[in-house]
Order: sequence, then C-alpha cells, then structure tokens
Amino acid sequence: MRITSLLLLTLPALLCSTGAPAQEVDCTVQVNYDAVPTTNRDLLVNLESDIRGYVNNYNWGVGEPGEKVKCTLNIFVQSVTGENKYNAQVFVGSMRPRYNSDQSSAVARIFDEAWEFTYIKDRPLNKNPNIFSDLASFLDFYMFLIMGYDFDTYDRLGGTPLFQKAADIARLGRSSGSKSWQTSTTSYSRAQLIDELLNPKFEPVRIASWQYHFNGLDSLSVSPGRGFANMIGALEMIDRARRSVDPRNLVIRCWFDAKYLELAQVFQEYPDPSIYQRLDQIDPGNQKTYDQYRAARK
Repeated sequence: MRITSLLLLTLPALLCSTGAPAQEVDCTVQVNYDAVPTTNRDLLVNLESDIRGYVNNYNWGVGEPGEKVKCTLNIFVQSVTGENKYNAQVFVGSMRPRYNSDQSSAVARIFDEAWEFTYIKDRPLNKNPNIFSDLASFLDFYMFLIMGYDFDTYDRLGGTPLFQKAADIARLGRSSGSKSWQTSTTSYSRAQLIDELLNPKFEPVRIASWQYHFNGLDSLSVSPGRGFANMIGALEMIDRARRSVDPRNLVIRCWFDAKYLELAQVFQEYPDPSIYQRLDQIDPGNQKTYDQYRAARK
C-alpha cells in the first residue's frame, strides 16, 4: 500500500490499524418479487439465498482474505419477460469503516434500473469469467466494482485491477447484445461507468477518493485539522476534474451520490460554515441538503 510521507510522520497508529483493503464481501441480499404474478413467484423463492451464497462465498480481491467489505444488494423484480426471464431494478451499496470510530462511510450507492436476467430454480450459479451469463456476470460485475471502489479508498488507484475485471465483464455483456449492457450517454449504464473509471481523465477523482478517505476521513479522530484539510483538498480535486469533463459523466455523479449526506454531516464539525457554500458549487445537485445542514449550524 502506498502511504503518504505525511501519514508516516504523523499517524503511525493509523498504519497498523487500517491495514490492507478487504478481499471478500459480507453482502446483505434482499429480493422483492411482489410485482411478479403469483403464478411465477414460486420460481423465485430461492433466488435470494442463491445470490447470497454466490457473492459471499468467493474471494473477490487480489490477495489473501481480510476483513470483509460490507455491501448490500436490494433487488426488485419488476416483470416476467419470458420463460425463466425477468426484469429487475437493483440498488447496490457498500461501506467501509472509519478509523478509530464506530461509524462507517458509504463508498458506493448505485441504482441500476435495467437488469435483464435468466434464473432457473434449483440450477446452481456457476462462475466462468470467459462466458457471459446475464445473472452471474451481473453479480460478478458489481462485486468487482464494489471491491475496486473499496481498494481506491485505501491506496492511490488501488482499485484498478478490480475495475479491469469489471470492464472485462462489461465487454462480454456488450458483445452478447444485451441492451442493458450497452453504453449510454443519457442515463446510467454499467458500461459507461466502468469505462469512465478506467479513463485517465477521471484519475483525479479516484485519487481524490483515496485522499478523502485515507488521508482525510480516517485522520479526523487523530488530527482533525489535517483531516479536514485533506478532505477539502480532495473535493477541490474533484471540482477541477468536474469542470474539464463531459457533465453527463457518471463517475462524479456516483461519487457524490454516495458521499453527499456524509459531507453535509461531517462538516458540521468544521469551524468555517462557508464550506457549505463551496459544497453547493462543487455538487449543485445536492444543494438542498447542504443548505439544510448549513442552516442547522446557526
């Protein structure tokens, strides 16, 4: 793990406690199929347990198992499109612990509105990285994505190998012809997100995520002034990137979707309330929340 010289000098205890990012997941899986006709529901009764076993019994990282990444898959099956074929919407979330705190920090919060998949009751879910499966490959993609996001918070661009694995799956999805795996510039798409995460134009955002979490948020309990300074520096990095890329990008939008509420809350402890005006400028989509928290300080 790359560690800044600043932390080497000032936060030796942090180095021992934070350690390496996790390799496995502890994923809470919930499947809701209330929208499915009653005659089809019996075919989905094992879907939740099958997915839970699939994602939780595998080492998704690039090294030895460690503390597991906490994550969530909330699956809302919307319709039956054919024999054993379904459409669903999925919320994907993950979090990581904050150093020397009983609080956690949201890392990913993604809502995928268009998952098309095939599920056959009592048929095992098998992992094959070279063959596309509209069910298993979807799960693989998001587990690698979650792991990549987690690695990026502990090490500068540390998630790249995991993002590359997710990109390989997205390429298989595109080549399969599945509409939900195609790149879109008007709404969320898996292909667009992973392409952007590996695009050098967005490296500053990923580096800022490491700066924000590892050098900032994790430092607050040891050196609040330095922690806040690093967090603000990370936000300025993201703002510079924001002004130089297509405003329809997903990387920055997804970052603030995960972090805006934490930003609003954590800066309650920052001595200068004008930080909320800066947040309004950097992340105008969540201005209402920032303004509410700024008003609460008065």
